[in-house]
Amino acid sequence: MMLQMCRTAAMGGHLNSCPEGHFNQIAYNSCRHRCCPQCGWLPRQQWLYGWKNRLLSCPHHHCIFTLPHELNPIWRYNKTQFSDLLFRACSETLVELLGDDKYLGGRVGLLCALHTWKQTLKEHVHLHVLVTAGGLSPEGQWLQAKKSCLLPCKVLMIKFRGKFKALLREAVKLGKIQLPPSQTSKSLDSLLAKLTRVNWNVKILKRYDSGVGVATYLAGYLKGGPLGNSRLIKIQDGEVCFRYRLGTHEGGDGKRKGTTRLPIDQFIGCLLEHVPPRRYQTIRGYGLYCGNQHSRIAEARTALGSSEALADEAAEPMTWQQWCEQAGYTQPCCCPKCGATLISHSHFQPGRAPPQAEIRLPVKKEAA
Repeated sequence: MMLQMCRTAAMGGHLNSCPEGHFNQIAYNSCRHRCCPQCGWLPRQQWLYGWKNRLLSCPHHHCIFTLPHELNPIWRYNKTQFSDLLFRACSETLVELLGDDKYLGGRVGLLCALHTWKQTLKEHVHLHVLVTAGGLSPEGQWLQAKKSCLLPCKVLMIKFRGKFKALLREAVKLGKIQLPPSQTSKSLDSLLAKLTRVNWNVKILKRYDSGVGVATYLAGYLKGGPLGNSRLIKIQDGEVCFRYRLGTHEGGDGKRKGTTRLPIDQFIGCLLEHVPPRRYQTIRGYGLYCGNQHSRIAEARTALGSSEALADEAAEPMTWQQWCEQAGYTQPCCCPKCGATLISHSHFQPGRAPPQAEIRLPVKKEAA
């Protein structure tokens, strides 16, 4: 398992040395797995840097679409197809409602992030959506949101619920969704009919003056997996003990911490349950944020009177040392004696010892 071998001799490595020969260190390679809590920091910073330059300078709303837990078995058997339906249902619901003159009548920007777990690692499939509080009219004018709440929550919930159910039924009929062995088409119809009589959990949070704060929150879902190292407490008696935030349904406020235990095998199984399928995009943009030539984001910037330009994609990317320095982490990339930037060199293969002959020894002073 790559996560277990991350930054160990089993992954190979390289040497980091001071150019003046004052200091050297052995650095083992990272596994670069998207769910590794040790490898997620740099990709998150790079992704967030790009989106900070891309987000429009207007208020944004944060919406959350949660699917009923009764549908979790279907998600477990069809993670890619089921998640695609969730992305499609959420994006089409918001685009259609906000494209209606009754609510806005313009093209909005959506940034969606898939989240499939609770703090306790239990299944909890939902989608976070960052929505511009305004949109671009067909004539190229910026339209302000008519209401501070963006949309009536009840209307949003009903339309999302109906659209997702319709998409799910169609996917099952076409054979794109495989039902679990314990479920049939008839029992699915009964389940969806039952779920029609209950409210689905759809939230529209308060408006933010900028979308950067929510984008920073969403960046945590891009890399790093469902559990960070800081939440792990100990392994004892064959169980893993870790921290989690207490939700409102547990008598908490989202900030209070609790602890829970899981057998090691069950803990690993829960962790792997939330690893996205290979190459699956868990964060996607739609509308003004769709990322292609049809997005019309340049027109939106002009309509907003913003002089900010998108990040120069042709610019030379920053090195990991520059990223660390920008974040204030200078110790890992600088010589502790002279402060010079360390140089990476002498890569060695997995399972091999570091090449001792390549270690740059300190410069010896001549005797007086």
